[in-house]
Amino acid sequence: MKQIVLHPLEKPVRKTIEIPGSKSYTNRALLMAALTKNAVTIYNPLISDDTVAMVECLKNLGIRIEEKANVIKVIGSFLDVKNNNYMLNTNLAATAIRFLLPLLCIVPGTKILQGKKGLNKRPIGELVHGLRQLGAEIEYLDKDGYPPLKITSSKLASTTVHMKGDVSSQFFSALFMIAPVIGGLSIEVDGIQISKPYINMTIDTLKKFGIEVINKKYQLYIINANQEYSCNEYSVEGDFSSAGYFIAIAALTGSTFALKNLNEYSFQADKKLFSVVKKMGSKVTTKKDEIIISGKGVKAVTVNMIDFPDQAQTVATLAAFAAGKTILSGLQSLHVKETDRLKATETELKKMGIKTESTFDTLTIYGGSPKNATIDTYGDQRTAMSFAIAGTKIDGIKINDPDVVNKTFPAFWEKLQEIGIRIERTEQ
Repeated sequence: MKQIVLHPLEKPVRKTIEIPGSKSYTNRALLMAALTKNAVTIYNPLISDDTVAMVECLKNLGIRIEEKANVIKVIGSFLDVKNNNYMLNTNLAATAIRFLLPLLCIVPGTKILQGKKGLNKRPIGELVHGLRQLGAEIEYLDKDGYPPLKITSSKLASTTVHMKGDVSSQFFSALFMIAPVIGGLSIEVDGIQISKPYINMTIDTLKKFGIEVINKKYQLYIINANQEYSCNEYSVEGDFSSAGYFIAIAALTGSTFALKNLNEYSFQADKKLFSVVKKMGSKVTTKKDEIIISGKGVKAVTVNMIDFPDQAQTVATLAAFAAGKTILSGLQSLHVKETDRLKATETELKKMGIKTESTFDTLTIYGGSPKNATIDTYGDQRTAMSFAIAGTKIDGIKINDPDVVNKTFPAFWEKLQEIGIRIERTEQ
């Protein structure tokens, strides 16, 4: 097994860091471009395992795509898909498998959709339930509620769908994107809608592609008929999820980072991490396409993370260094990520000598003086990157299977080196 050993900063630093494009916006743009009849050029896309999986699946369907440096051009569209048999593998990309499923319900052929073992353990049943209400013919090939799937339908009806809102916002985004092509759609939310900023991201991107979504307080969504995708160029903004690790490192080490390529008006959920580190004592300054974080250490906080659960592990790692009790809530979706992130976080914090308590949707961390540890990553890139934050303060933190970061942030370890973190790569 590969392993990385981290050696921390000797003193606070001032650095400028270029933040890569957003995975979430890249995969949304790719799917929408495939639903647009004309060619669409996407600038500043993130090139990572998850976005490559989306591109390859679209190509396998016969949709023509050209890739150049920092540009992806989607030339073909869903109208090019022929009546053939298709085997599509999205590897570990949850956005790809969930966004592609509705598309596969409106194109001809028999389509098998699956991922690698880890992705096939992540639920997709509520999205299948919603699509079946539209007339989709979808069969589970193994365990009900999970990939792999066999899709034989080639059209969907325009009607009203009911779906639970507390599993994944991606299910709703997936239906939003297909709605204009099937003649409109209404979606009624059963229960609470989690991850609302991700809903906003999809609505924002659809607007740039000429589609309006009416949002009735996150309980009813309406995409009216007679709308058609219209876009020639789309630029992907910087990724606040990737920026989050450097926001945390600045706070923890007292460093100052100018984070480039970030939109202060972004709809991205993980932008909310700035409010957390400000609450912990750091200073945040915004400029055009740049946000500056001046770290001032960390304090114990109480935070509801239901809108930005992908940063829960980042905050938990910071909390390990904060004297006192930090309480994180709204964590129910962590159980169905790349791994059970709530369980993984508790396990790894325990290795660092940090006491925790949890319920189904909360985590309490008793911080203070974490110690050196070897961190397992469970095939989850966010576990690797979140606990790497500790390695910028504690000497000798080891991260197992560090290449998992390729899923969403391939340049992560190189970026750490750019700010002065010394890294040793070993084989165990």
